[in-house]
Amino acid sequence: MKNVARAPVFALVDCNNFFVSCERVFRPDLAGKPVVVLSNNDACVVARSNESKALGVPMGVPYFEIRDMVKKHNITLFSGNFPLYGDFSQRVVQLLQAACPTVEVYSVDESFLEISDLLIPDYEVWGRELREKILQWTGIPVSIGIAPSKTLAKAAADYVKKTDPTRGAFSVATDDSKRLELLTWLPVRDVWGVGRASAPKMQSRGIRTGYDLSLVSDEWALRQLTIRGLRMVRELRGESCVPIEHGGEPQKTIMHSRSFGHSIRNYYEIEGAVATFAAQAAAKLRAQSELARRVVTYVQHSGHSPYRGLWQATRLHPASNDTGVIIEAAVNNLQQAFDPEFGYKKAGVALLDLHAQTARQLTFTDKPANIDRRVHLMNTIDTLNTRYNTRLVRHASEHVETARWHSKRQLRSQSYTTKWSELRAVR
Repeated sequence: MKNVARAPVFALVDCNNFFVSCERVFRPDLAGKPVVVLSNNDACVVARSNESKALGVPMGVPYFEIRDMVKKHNITLFSGNFPLYGDFSQRVVQLLQAACPTVEVYSVDESFLEISDLLIPDYEVWGRELREKILQWTGIPVSIGIAPSKTLAKAAADYVKKTDPTRGAFSVATDDSKRLELLTWLPVRDVWGVGRASAPKMQSRGIRTGYDLSLVSDEWALRQLTIRGLRMVRELRGESCVPIEHGGEPQKTIMHSRSFGHSIRNYYEIEGAVATFAAQAAAKLRAQSELARRVVTYVQHSGHSPYRGLWQATRLHPASNDTGVIIEAAVNNLQQAFDPEFGYKKAGVALLDLHAQTARQLTFTDKPANIDRRVHLMNTIDTLNTRYNTRLVRHASEHVETARWHSKRQLRSQSYTTKWSELRAVR
């Protein structure tokens, strides 16, 4: 007898107020209190607790605009501790991978699971049990939406998060009345795939909810919203048109940059920053099993005269993912762009013209044995730094921890899970 393929069922696991939740794991006294997380250089708001949202703190607003509100309502502020958030994200994903073999990490706080092959008698019970396990093992609260399409699963997770967070999971996988309930609640502007420019146009045509959008004809959707819009409409009807992505496409460009905490004039400090960004980009390039043909160095100064030499590029012959080669090219670019008359506020390194590592080409002067040694060295460094979640093994030209070019992080919490020296002590 032939096996009958099961209809696809997706779960979207969304970490609630993720950055704030990570901070609260080690600050349980902040439960139920307004909390805000700031971006690099403590410039603007990147995350808010529900209590801060209720007070009217907007997302993305510069910190200086809410300074009085922070003082008035005793809002707790944190500088973004992105290594901590990344570590928590990995821990959550590991639990999801243990629960389901097919996981797509959509963002730092969201993952899709394809669960149709799992023998689950009650999807909402399964979702609540998974939620409780994640909360118990990591301290991170999540909302789980379950549906026959990814678009509906994302909407279902948003629905349970905004209407009843304690419920934990909401499924429309087997009950079409629940799908209609969800779509009637869902504003069209919040449908996954509807852009900011499209929402007002739809609303002007009387399409105000996800339910309204699901009723349009295929011909209208294709004509007005293109093929991607047609897929979105069909997904709202419960038809799976967007499959789970396995691994994703490699990036076509890799860039690492940062705004400095202070204006910097010292060349060697900026060189250390550029070398660090080049090393980080090279490690990511190797993780994608790719080589770069071009290295670009970017610097931005704080002067008001016309910018000169902000971008400098070097072509690599042959293409490479060797940290030493990429740092050398990036620093040579910096030497051409640097002007001692200015103080610099930002720098970055970009790797362009990427292609697969299997397409490596040798020149007449290359010796295969030397290349093999460098490849083995880079792989060993990556293995050590990944295993111990550190960048202890690095080139001498990279920064030291006390470098002045670091972003302002005056309110940053400790690296509770990523630095041995900052582990929380229990007495």
